[in-house]
Amino acid sequence: MFNFSEGNGFKDILQRMLDTIPDNLDKRQGSIIYDALAPASAELAQCYIALDVYADQTYLLTAVGENLDNKAYDYGVERNKATYSKRIGVFLDNEGNSMEIPIGSRWSTPVSSGGHNYQVTEQLEIGKYILTCETTGTIGNEYYGDLLPLESINNVGSATLTDIYIGGEDTEDDESLRARVLEKVNTHPYGGNIADYKTYVKSIQGIGDCLVIPVWNGGGTVKLLIVTSSYQIPTEAKVEEVQNLVDPLANSGKGYGKAPIGHEVTVTVPEVFNINVEFNIVLEDNFTVSGVRENIKNAINEYLKTVQRSWFTEDEVIVYISRIMAAILSVNGVVSVNNLTLNNNVVDITINPKDEDNPYPMLNEVVINES
Repeated sequence: MFNFSEGNGFKDILQRMLDTIPDNLDKRQGSIIYDALAPASAELAQCYIALDVYADQTYLLTAVGENLDNKAYDYGVERNKATYSKRIGVFLDNEGNSMEIPIGSRWSTPVSSGGHNYQVTEQLEIGKYILTCETTGTIGNEYYGDLLPLESINNVGSATLTDIYIGGEDTEDDESLRARVLEKVNTHPYGGNIADYKTYVKSIQGIGDCLVIPVWNGGGTVKLLIVTSSYQIPTEAKVEEVQNLVDPLANSGKGYGKAPIGHEVTVTVPEVFNINVEFNIVLEDNFTVSGVRENIKNAINEYLKTVQRSWFTEDEVIVYISRIMAAILSVNGVVSVNNLTLNNNVVDITINPKDEDNPYPMLNEVVINES
């Protein structure tokens, strides 16, 4: 590989060129020979830089963006594209009764929340509809509350955006795509083995990881425990979608999905194991608990995400008090943390993913006491 940092810089190239000129000729700086070679040396140095970058983009481990897409495609893997969030909307008339609204009608969140638009795409029951966000990505999952009509609809008393039906997903990032390709290359998925199930389910849009438990309920049975690409618990609709792709329940074991004939597959979600965190905190001047609370929760969740990733590959995962404390201390404005407990205890929490209820660690409550 060409390496700009190892002898291919402007000065190195120029010196090598000057060394080929006889010493009885004037090649000092400012001479005709020096001034003729210097621009060529600069151009050659730029070529080496371009070659170095080009070389990086030809390898799976270093390629990025479109170049990584092309490398992944060589292995039959494509980047997951951003998807539209599907949410549940509840509509009441002026008397508080459930009301019908037109399929295709458009609604918006308040400007203060971003002003994102949703379109009614399906009726679940009178007064309860599926609305699809018109903007792709996770941003369509964020807002809960009142909706405003973008067209005239008579007798509407209230319109509320409630639960997530199928969460929207952002475009898959480079590291996630690279990891999926490497997993496919290194685990040799084939014919319904564990790697085959894992690789296939993770390729489904919106699924972040999958734990495969073979022979969980007798010969030929397989349990798949799935989470979203953000390592959250997926909705029932998403679980049903994956079930139908892998092994439709109506024809279980008959090979109508990805699962081979004879494999009866159950797609489900892990049982949430709530992590409650409580601690005392000292803040810098001009910082308040309410002002840092959200940043602290985000920092703890980022640490827990590393534990959640390990949940799918390790026989045992540990939630460490020390690492949660370090995550809190990384938040701007936090001076010190003490008396930290996890679920009212001062010990680390050990979790076995393959226990009967498949406990999955997720942050539940954060109690902050200001010292």
